[in-house]
Amino acid sequence: MCFHCPLRRTCIQICEYVENLLPSMERGRLDYEDIERLYQGRIMTHALLDNVDLLTERQQQVVNLYYRENKQQEEIARMLSITQQAVHDALVRAKTTIGKKLKRYYSFF
Repeated sequence: MCFHCPLRRTCIQICEYVENLLPSMERGRLDYEDIERLYQGRIMTHALLDNVDLLTERQQQVVNLYYRENKQQEEIARMLSITQQAVHDALVRAKTTIGKKLKRYYSFF
């Protein structure tokens, strides 16, 4: 993450640069070990949004509402007249679909 930092290969702390990249709800609450998880999540989110055309129409709707419009699963369920479980399942299936495409590039998918 710290491409310009001279300590990037040996650093084990969350510096101000990295702290500013974190979602606001995570700031000040993370350990160094959480950084990899957040980075992987960020890659998955970008991959989902960049490859939304590979998803079913329902998955596209759910992904766009959840990630682009920041809607909660319950709100998406009401908007699409489906259950919250169906929203959750659509997100899981979308991540699985995109994850299969990215396995050749990233080992954590």
